[in-house]
Amino acid sequence: MTLRDFKNEDAPIIASWLRSEDELYRWSADRFNKFPLEGDDIIANYEPAVKSGRFFPLTAVDDEGNVVGHFIVRYPKEDDDSSVRFGFVIVDPNIRGKGYGKKMLKAGIEFVKERLHASRIDLGVFENNESARHCYEAVGFTEYAQRKCEMPIGIWNCVDMELFIKRTLETDRLFLRRWEDSDAEDLYKYASDPDVGPIAGWPPHRNIEESRDVIKNVLSGKEAYAICLKEDGIAIGAIELKLNGHTDMTDRDDECEMGYWLGKPFWGQGIMPEAVKEMLRHAFEDLGMQKVWIGYYEGNAKSKRVQEKCGFKYQWKSENVDVPLMKEKRTGHVSLMTKEDWETMK
Repeated sequence: MTLRDFKNEDAPIIASWLRSEDELYRWSADRFNKFPLEGDDIIANYEPAVKSGRFFPLTAVDDEGNVVGHFIVRYPKEDDDSSVRFGFVIVDPNIRGKGYGKKMLKAGIEFVKERLHASRIDLGVFENNESARHCYEAVGFTEYAQRKCEMPIGIWNCVDMELFIKRTLETDRLFLRRWEDSDAEDLYKYASDPDVGPIAGWPPHRNIEESRDVIKNVLSGKEAYAICLKEDGIAIGAIELKLNGHTDMTDRDDECEMGYWLGKPFWGQGIMPEAVKEMLRHAFEDLGMQKVWIGYYEGNAKSKRVQEKCGFKYQWKSENVDVPLMKEKRTGHVSLMTKEDWETMK
């Protein structure tokens, strides 16, 4: 099975799979609200959504190129790229029960990993669609809520399910993984130290709730990772590749900015250079970056040494740089690693 972008010629095939009003609402919920559904209805529904760049209709085809399944992936919130939602998940009724649904969902999860970089997928399934629920559970989705949905043909119970994508990078001593809400206490333990945050440009955390809020709203970027020792998996620091739109160092999609910090008990053990080198590999090999920018404020000798050890080349100094979280201005220093330089160093 192969997953590809939806084509308009797929629409009449998909529409033909909805053979009754019950099937229409069971598989598509309230997306169309029309029976019988025609291919042009699907196309008209999708076209404006696709233009937003946050809606992705996908089609599954078998080895002979026959359309065998379909679903959509969308960002439910305009300002949140960390979570996507699957919808209108449907397989040709003539081949249901043969494993096509599981294969399609697994391919969809990989699509999200590789193309969208979200850390969570959710979906809804009606209680009268047990086969679909079993399929979702088989690939790792779990229930997190229930609600009643008023359909044109009755009130149906809906189960909301979610799946978290584990993104883990690995070195000899470290795991670099996505931040989780359960990390708040550990984050506070290290981020509350006045020797850690201020020198990097942010104030110490005041309580665990603030740390939890930072996990949700700051450490939630597509390429934000907790630094963890393999021996216990506890978050001891943070490292991130800030992509275009979230950094003022570049406006290119093939360039990014790296930022990091580490809990004080772990300084001087070579942990940060180890994490930085793996993130550089990830940036150039996995994400296709051509340049990785990095900076430090005057006086942050430890960050400067890490950058030098990892091969970054110094570029320039900037005076009177705004540090908004600290409500002050500082002198900043910027360095750069190009893909060419990184490949030479390998």
